[in-house]
Amino acid sequence: MVYIDLLVIMDLFMNYIILLTTGLLLSRITKFKKIFLSSVIGTIPLIVLFIDINKFIIVLISLLFSIIMSIIAYNYKDIVYTIKNVIYMYLSSIFLAGSLYFINTSILPKINSYIFNTIMLITLSPLITYIYLKSISNLKINYSNYYKIDIYLKDKPKITINTFLDTGNLLKDPYSHKSIVLVNRKKIKLTGENIILVPYQTIDNKALLKCFSPEKIYINNIGYRKKVLIGLIDELNIEGADGIINKKILERI
Repeated sequence: MVYIDLLVIMDLFMNYIILLTTGLLLSRITKFKKIFLSSVIGTIPLIVLFIDINKFIIVLISLLFSIIMSIIAYNYKDIVYTIKNVIYMYLSSIFLAGSLYFINTSILPKINSYIFNTIMLITLSPLITYIYLKSISNLKINYSNYYKIDIYLKDKPKITINTFLDTGNLLKDPYSHKSIVLVNRKKIKLTGENIILVPYQTIDNKALLKCFSPEKIYINNIGYRKKVLIGLIDELNIEGADGIINKKILERI
């Protein structure tokens, strides 16, 4: 038996959660009453569930209402802005629906009560959404610190590596005051470069870092830098990175 009132309430609640999640992910400034109105509009396509209609038409109707919901909740600025909103709405919806489906099929079937299951799913939705938002936020913060750089050496092909921005790394040559990019030595084969020994201090002891001066480096989406040194290290325990770049190098000289 399908309880239409519960179906509408659950769809309304899910729409609200999805719109709120999308707004938080994309930092959209809006009002809760606009999100609620958009959620109410989003329940209208439920009518197609009780009509014998072509699946392609259902998809078009759903897409149309997604666009309408986006415009109501976040206003209209341009087509790219709206498309991005809709895409994130669907991504949030897929994550939420997939998580609820897993819970519904793995746990709740043991309790043969449609009303109880619906209440449980509605109750768990905010928790699932919080986990989703937290995960995405951490992912955005983490991967925004990755920079691809090209290292140019004299009479040699450029070397392209991924580097990680370490805000606590202020390493520089005390004599030339050049900032240092730390690179896994396995990525660079030196032949003829002048090695510079730069003193540095760790928590445990003092040591000398082998460095050399490239012709220049190019930081993706940032620009060229010439006043830098490349420091060679034996290993780097950062996922997806073969080098460490410091904040000073990103600053415009």
